[in-house]
Amino acid sequence: MKNEDLEQYLSQADQSVKDFMAEVLETLGKKISEEEEPLISLQYFGAKLEIKLLSFDGVYD
Repeated sequence: MKNEDLEQYLSQADQSVKDFMAEVLETLGKKISEEEEPLISLQYFGAKLEIKLLSFDGVYD
């Protein structure tokens, strides 16, 4: 799946998915304010994932 497809999916997602993404961004924002690397490690359905914030307009570069 292409990044554009994923972005389209997120823009049309159910509210629960949008709430999850808001929680992810809030958690990454807290890590930035605590001067930690903006990285979250998750395990889901047997997969180990990392979500790393690369930039956020006006907040993090």
